[in-house]
Amino acid sequence: MQQPAIDPAVMRRAWLVLIVVSLASFQTAMSLSIIFVVYADLKESFPDASEAELSWVINSFTIVGAATLVIGGVLGERWGRRFTLMAGITVFTLASAAAALAPSIGLLIGARALQGIGTSLSLPMGAAIVIDAFPLSRRGTGVGAWSANGAVAAAMGPSVGALLVHVGDWRWAFWLNVPFGVIALIFIGKVIEERRSEQTPEMPDRLGALMVLAGVGAMVFALVQSREWSWADPVVLAALVGGPLVLALLGWRSKRHRLPVIDPALFRFRSFRLGNYGMLVFSIAFFGHQLVGINYLTNVWELSIIKAGLLLTPVFVFTGLLSALSGRWADRWGPARFVVAGSLMWTGGMVWQWATLSGREDIDAWVLSVTLAGIGSGLVWGSLFAVMVADLPSEFLASGSSVAQTMMRVGNAFGVAIAVTIVGATLAVGQVGNLGTSYIMLAAGGAVTTALGLRCARQGGVPPGTVQ
Repeated sequence: MQQPAIDPAVMRRAWLVLIVVSLASFQTAMSLSIIFVVYADLKESFPDASEAELSWVINSFTIVGAATLVIGGVLGERWGRRFTLMAGITVFTLASAAAALAPSIGLLIGARALQGIGTSLSLPMGAAIVIDAFPLSRRGTGVGAWSANGAVAAAMGPSVGALLVHVGDWRWAFWLNVPFGVIALIFIGKVIEERRSEQTPEMPDRLGALMVLAGVGAMVFALVQSREWSWADPVVLAALVGGPLVLALLGWRSKRHRLPVIDPALFRFRSFRLGNYGMLVFSIAFFGHQLVGINYLTNVWELSIIKAGLLLTPVFVFTGLLSALSGRWADRWGPARFVVAGSLMWTGGMVWQWATLSGREDIDAWVLSVTLAGIGSGLVWGSLFAVMVADLPSEFLASGSSVAQTMMRVGNAFGVAIAVTIVGATLAVGQVGNLGTSYIMLAAGGAVTTALGLRCARQGGVPPGTVQ
């Protein structure tokens, strides 16, 4: 079906908005991948910290962000999208400076949690601003390009992070966010127009947000502490049982609350529902691989952080390149087929790494497997976002973007927690420990995402540019 003609001025304005908003998302996306590369240097700076404590440097950011993203989306409609975007960038930038100066692991974890709050304000507003700037028939293109910007930033993370650690230490990775934040604030103030709802929206269920924080946090805590304290420890058992119970109560509360923190009405849209399930599962596999991979390269192969960072880069590079293309392809042919193809390629890459696990270096096999996985993840990310926004009305865009980012962050936290639980301290030079089990988990995430993509395709994907 031929797409309707669009005023070139509208598209020029849309692309300008995308570029400016991308400045804001660049710093947060790079931070996601840098933190995995500087993880080894953190161990040296805080030798008394356990593996579980160090994992909270990653997970405090993702869990706090997951609990506050939906509230951030509502605040954007109350305060104005541009103001909220700029407020989020300011908080993230100041928190980055605090993290760089942190003298203890506890204060570093706190600064990372504050970074999570900053991104909860900036990310949903950035996504809503970009999606709203593009015509309905070009949403997939806009979303794909926006996610590609994040993927390019993430692609730079491993090599930039490794270089920063080589010439300085992990603190430089946080200082890097400061100039990015200042530049983004200047351009956003000049280019983006303010927009807010005509009617001031009410704040959503605050207790619901705390329940997200408590439920996800308890489950992650149980996973990462189980290796040190054992599954039989009463605290671990309480957290393992209490976390899912709290989330179940949240689901019950959300169906009855007038303004739930996660609106069940969003999940009436089939594409949004399936896309978010895929986002959760694939995020577990994708982010879990980053921690597994860096441990494999630095502990088993005993590579330098510079070389390990370069070897992690291909998965992000190809993710970035393919995210933009898959968004355009989704506009033309529908996104479900690319979710299926991409997740199959990811699964193949993980199986390849599992089959070639060895205490001896095999650089060729590693590069080929992460290249395959990177191409696959690029197809998946761009297509999943296109799936989720395909049938969302404009008034649901901000809240829908928040829920999607929440699912990604929850998956990030679970992926890291599961990787820490499985791998733990089992690795040694030349010994793969429990890495085989880890790769089974990473491949399974791709396989489940494939099944979700097939289900969406069987039920008939939403035609580009239409609303159910």
